Amino acid sequence: MVITISRETGSGGHTIGKLLAEKLGYAFYDKEIVASAAGEMGIDEKLILENGENMSDQDYIDMKSGFIPHCRKPEVPYEEIREAQDRVIRSIADKGNCIIVGRGADFILRGRSDVINVFIHADMEHRVRRVQRHEGVTGQEERIRRELERKDRSRTMYYRYFTEEEWGRAENYTIALDTGVFTKTQCAELIIRALELRAKTKSV
Repeated sequence: MVITISRETGSGGHTIGKLLAEKLGYAFYDKEIVASAAGEMGIDEKLILENGENMSDQDYIDMKSGFIPHCRKPEVPYEEIREAQDRVIRSIADKGNCIIVGRGADFILRGRSDVINVFIHADMEHRVRRVQRHEGVTGQEERIRRELERKDRSRTMYYRYFTEEEWGRAENYTIALDTGVFTKTQCAELIIRALELRAKTKSV
């Protein structure tokens, strides 16, 4: 089985993916995809890390229009990055039993019968508190909120450009879980239960 995890920024999707991998004995891929794609392309990992699932509103407009003003900033090779990540993700999925976080894997692997797509989300207040704990800060709620909204927006633009669908829409996923309601451990357990139920359904 292949489990893809899409996640709102600060919702704990990466952590849930790691927990799942440990509980199931599955391989886990997140930034490992970045390293593989960067090695294939011969470019700095940072370029893919920043642009492998993110796109600003302006870049979206420029890409859709086909006009990218070089005076504004160096052109990001979005298409080449996407193609490299696609190849890496398909290769990983073909090996089976893995967790893949982000990078539009749910869309890349659409149509496969061995894939479950998960979306992890939470309300903004919960996500702000989680970032505060992670950064070891108090206050700064407005700054954190703006940053979370910006990152979610950039993922939305990237997903929209390459899939012509809307990131986070329920029909794109098998299951959606709210980490403001369930703990990350509970989320992992719920996903495992969904896997078990799916296996029973397929065997009938």
